[in-house]
Amino acid sequence: MRHFFCAFALLLCACASATPPAPPPLDTAIPTATPTETASPAPPLTATALPTSTTPPTATMRPPPPKVLIISIDGLRPDALLKADAPNIMALAHRGAYTWSAQTIYPAVTLPAHASMLTGYPPEAHGILWNDNAPGHAPIKAPTIFSAAHAAGLRTVMVVGKQKLEQLDIPGTVDSYVFARFGDPGVADAAIEEIGKGFDLMFVHLPNTDYFGHTDGWMSPAYIAELTPTDAAVGRILAALPPDTIVILTADHGGHDKVHGARIAVDMTIPWIIAGPGVSADHEIAAPVNTMDTAATAAYVLGLTLPPDAAGAPVLEALGSP
Repeated sequence: MRHFFCAFALLLCACASATPPAPPPLDTAIPTATPTETASPAPPLTATALPTSTTPPTATMRPPPPKVLIISIDGLRPDALLKADAPNIMALAHRGAYTWSAQTIYPAVTLPAHASMLTGYPPEAHGILWNDNAPGHAPIKAPTIFSAAHAAGLRTVMVVGKQKLEQLDIPGTVDSYVFARFGDPGVADAAIEEIGKGFDLMFVHLPNTDYFGHTDGWMSPAYIAELTPTDAAVGRILAALPPDTIVILTADHGGHDKVHGARIAVDMTIPWIIAGPGVSADHEIAAPVNTMDTAATAAYVLGLTLPPDAAGAPVLEALGSP
């Protein structure tokens, strides 16, 4: 009898010293036993330690970043937009955040301004000070937002209505570059086709407003009237987008008489609109916005960063942050 109690005591000590199993992680489902028709007898009590599970906990999956579409309406003055019949653009503004007093760079002309819009750098840093497609120009000195997006494995697309913008297509950074003829309708057709192929970052350039500024004059009846078909082209593009797209709609410059490029308010003031998932709705942006902030905001939304010496900054106010 004495030997029986000693053996029983040793068995109890061994069971107490076995390591208890760790609780399962909070994001791992606890398995449930499958009922059987006939219950098996319980196994005898032993001092064997329980095995440790080798199954890793379920990883917490981050949602993919939204897609970003940047639309530039060449030569669009915000005061013209407020006078025109442009229901699609105005609905986009009130669906998101907007300012009618954003500023472009000097010189307020197409190629340098778009270079600043898509790099986040001023002209003296990105190096494009000309506004033509003549041979012999040096390549752009600064990386574009497409450089960072492509390096991150994102699909990048550019659809433009002026051939000189090909100077912003840095080799190895744009998966699909399209120069679309026939003005805004042709650009919209090409953009819709590219949307169907899939994208993560897309830039679309609509040229017609600038053409009518040069031929008929900024704020002329013809210039104001042209904004209606341009708005229709924007509407067609917006209707083709997947729902997780954040849209930034802006311009490269304004204009006066039949010219632009001066350091005056009507040439340098541009609209800036952002709408989509996570963007403040019907919010007029109070903070100053510059065209260089477009690249920085697109990068922020995509989870990317521009180089630390870039001048642009994300427009966080539009995204619900101070």
